[in-house]
Amino acid sequence: MPTSPPHPSSDRARLAAKLREIRATTGLSGNQFAKTLGWPQSRVSKIETAAQFPTGEDITNWLTAADAVGEEDAVTELLKRARVESVSSRQEFEKPGGAAAKQRSILRLERQASRVASFQPALVPGLVQTPGFMRKLLALPSGPGRTGGASEADIEQMVAVRIERQAVLHDPNKAFPLVIGEAALWTRIGDLETQLGQLDRLHTLAGLRTVDLRILPFDHVIPIAPLHGFSIHDDDLVVVELFAGEQLIRDPEEIALYEHMFSLLRAEAVSGASAARLIQDVSRQLASDT
Repeated sequence: MPTSPPHPSSDRARLAAKLREIRATTGLSGNQFAKTLGWPQSRVSKIETAAQFPTGEDITNWLTAADAVGEEDAVTELLKRARVESVSSRQEFEKPGGAAAKQRSILRLERQASRVASFQPALVPGLVQTPGFMRKLLALPSGPGRTGGASEADIEQMVAVRIERQAVLHDPNKAFPLVIGEAALWTRIGDLETQLGQLDRLHTLAGLRTVDLRILPFDHVIPIAPLHGFSIHDDDLVVVELFAGEQLIRDPEEIALYEHMFSLLRAEAVSGASAARLIQDVSRQLASDT
């Protein structure tokens, strides 16, 4: 999956530019340098344009081929900083297009990926939220109005694009494994009607061929510390959402760690009829408590 173009001032862009500069000092073209490395030319091009994130081994081979081992410290420091990119919601919303443009960048990532795996310990993931749930969630003090300076009109645009994003759930060539904690079923966002509507939506989506919805019941032993939610886009990117923005993780070793954590969560969670019964039980209990 190609990654979205980085901001020119980002560490990811600086790393790509530094590697391009090192290759240029050899006097070799991208194609010639690729032959020296024994790589396809496209791989060199993608690394130099930040379309592909290099591994530590890639960096070592690059510096050796360019006879630039003296640049190792500088490049290693750039690599270290570029592995995790912090994105500020406020800064993103100040860019042309504002909050809606940020949602469209997420939409592009989801369209590019063949698989998006998501874990949320106590919140329904954005891709399966109802419009009513979205509006209530985004209006909270933790939402983009307070943390990103988004206006009411911005929030409505975000909701519109979020709804548009959900079309990918019906693409037969994609897979969306989702694991949520039972707490996500109980977490009240808005009024009872909003909550029950969201649970009905989950129950319906559980039948989609592209969606593998699994729930970690309270009475199951959780296999990892549920510190935060995350999503994995193919094997290229992990997105960790924060109150004031998000972290974008592209380091292959860290992505593999998140993939392992997700597999542990998925194995412990219930699915199919068991997940549907759990959703219905929570709905009935919520309705009867009023």
